[in-house]
Amino acid sequence: MISDAREVHLSRNDRKVLEACCRSPVTLPRALKRAWIVLLAAAGRRTRSKEVGVQPRIVSLWRHRYADHGLEGLKDKSRPGKQPIYTKATDKRILKLLDKPPPEGFARWTGPLLAPPYHSALIPGTRSKQCESP
Repeated sequence: MISDAREVHLSRNDRKVLEACCRSPVTLPRALKRAWIVLLAAAGRRTRSKEVGVQPRIVSLWRHRYADHGLEGLKDKSRPGKQPIYTKATDKRILKLLDKPPPEGFARWTGPLLAPPYHSALIPGTRSKQCESP
């Protein structure tokens, strides 16, 4: 048996934000569906998943997240993922090098020329002149 849906109460400000989100042409589809689910729930309508175009568990998820956390609950949570290989310092180093002319004998900068010697040795198929053994 399905339990009763969680009640959703909107403040005036939250309603304005969600309605503006629904009217905006640049709102992402996932954000639009979330706003629509909450607005329908606040209006006292039993939100049918087919009406919004999602599965029933998704309707329940967003009703609960809004009820527990308000508008913040409708934002995407951060997701785990691969950490960036290069840091801001690496970006700055590369941009600084690109401002200079390429080394003598080269018409333009290439990946191996920009990579530090220890990094180039680790990438298969690339070797910088500094890494070559005598």
